[in-house]
Amino acid sequence: MDIILDALSKSIIHMQLLDKVFSKEDYPEKPEYLWLKKQIKTLNEQGKTKFTEELYVGGKEKPRAPKYSRVMILSDIVTYIISGRGYFYAVKSEENMSNFIRLILVFVNQLMLFDSLTTNVQLRKRFLKTLEESFDETDLFKDDCMRKEHEALVSYDGPIGFPITEFNPTNTLFQKLEEENAEKCQEMLENYYDSLLPKALGLWGELLTYAYLLRQKVGYVLPLLLTQQLISGYPRKKLAVPDILVIPFHIEKDRIFGIEIGGGKETQSTEFFAITGITAATKANANNPKRCTICGKWMLFCPVAIERYSDLKYEITKLSSPIKCVNECDKFSKEQILAGECPYAMHKGGNPENVIMKMESSKSAGDTYHFHLRCILNDPRGSQNIDETKILTYYPFVGGLEKVEKSIENKDLIIKKLRKALKEKEKIINNLEKTGQRTLA
Repeated sequence: MDIILDALSKSIIHMQLLDKVFSKEDYPEKPEYLWLKKQIKTLNEQGKTKFTEELYVGGKEKPRAPKYSRVMILSDIVTYIISGRGYFYAVKSEENMSNFIRLILVFVNQLMLFDSLTTNVQLRKRFLKTLEESFDETDLFKDDCMRKEHEALVSYDGPIGFPITEFNPTNTLFQKLEEENAEKCQEMLENYYDSLLPKALGLWGELLTYAYLLRQKVGYVLPLLLTQQLISGYPRKKLAVPDILVIPFHIEKDRIFGIEIGGGKETQSTEFFAITGITAATKANANNPKRCTICGKWMLFCPVAIERYSDLKYEITKLSSPIKCVNECDKFSKEQILAGECPYAMHKGGNPENVIMKMESSKSAGDTYHFHLRCILNDPRGSQNIDETKILTYYPFVGGLEKVEKSIENKDLIIKKLRKALKEKEKIINNLEKTGQRTLA
């Protein structure tokens, strides 16, 4: 991600240099330019909130729909890179489209690794210290509450950021948060940790759905991820939009679909669907990627899955079916996989003794939970029930869109049908010509 962010920063530096030259050098319109700069500063300071806080803000307010949220800003930066500019690259060739899809999956893997700060305490502390060293306090902390939560998280030596099995606050933590209730302490730490990264899982679901729709070639894909609401001249008259619109290739027959990403969001864009008549389709299954409950970290998409998925010529019969690592992997040998050397291999089901993340029950673990193979191999109880047939990995499958795919004609199928129809017409024409020639004779 470093070269991507470096390229983005160059655009910012370019604009800053433009502003610097127009602010410092002598030219006839300099007074007007300086007045405009002053106007921007004045307008930014007016009102209850600052315009610049929509571009960076120090932390996240606690309510579900916070008035300020760094997590959403960081998420939008990633979204802008992919859906705001990346598509210009994608449409240049089939190879570019393949690389674009691969790039999205690699981005998602990096975002999942960022979220390993949930359990990697030393790395998390280093990151928090780096933020302190790189930002002015007024920028890093929106208010004293954010500063307090930051300092508390620096002092905390346990996992945070997901449903943990046990939360053990210290006296130091209680003192820094000025709170005596352990549950509220945990909520405060969760809130601040959440503000440090682009929105976990939600952003990945959006990017994976975007890649999935492109890979399945269901139509023209219009992401509205950076336009969560349509506004009017009336401040409070706004319209929530779905995350993605899909315009079928065969528009005369098929309908336009609006896709909400994530379960429980069906009613969010109800007014939009009612006004436009666009059909709603919801991605309800957020079960991919998966988190290992033993170590608390996300399980990454493996290179084999990424290569196949991003190869638009590679036919995957059923995207929801797992890849059997022992039989299908060409990156690691069977012996290496069984020894836990592959960092991507997971084991479906098991009954581990030591878990850092809450599990509903040991019985459900046998059916629904997945674990890093290397984690369960190191678990005293889990290692006793390793099954080669349950060592697997998954494609970036998006559940809930099956009806959309069935409803929309794939472009490749349309082309095949058109070619078949043309051949049939050619046969008719040839027969007519032959019949005509015989009649004339």
